[in-house]
Amino acid sequence: QQQRPAVHLTIVGSAPPRGVQALAGPSITVTGHVPDLLPYLRRAAVALAPMPYGAGIQNKVLEAMACATPVVATPQAVSALTIGTEEGVLIGTTAEELAARAVELLGNPARRQTLGKAGRAYVERHHNWATAAARLEQIYQAEGARRARAAGTR
Repeated sequence: QQQRPAVHLTIVGSAPPRGVQALAGPSITVTGHVPDLLPYLRRAAVALAPMPYGAGIQNKVLEAMACATPVVATPQAVSALTIGTEEGVLIGTTAEELAARAVELLGNPARRQTLGKAGRAYVERHHNWATAAARLEQIYQAEGARRARAAGTR
């Protein structure tokens, strides 16, 4: 807010703690649960994923990238992704670093667009239905072959 006073922050997520709810004001909206995250991601200049932990793939990060919205995230938020800094995500490990990356992007529309397009391309390459279905088919075939070998040794 000090560097970009005109920016509006929207915090979207189920059951925000009281401390987060208390941030609501003229320049900050706290939504709580929303039925669809996509409208928020599509109109965002930057998506923030300040998750302090990461378990599996963070779908919210992938959803933002699929919307071509550049992401500023903690390493934990993208730990399950094989992603580089030129693929739609900038990393920050502290609140100060996350804020600096977001301010950097807010002041550079061309960089936002480049990162957004790169994030969209990453999702199309690595997380599309055809790729997922092919991988699942490989897993099923490998498991079927393993079971057939196991049954043949009895």
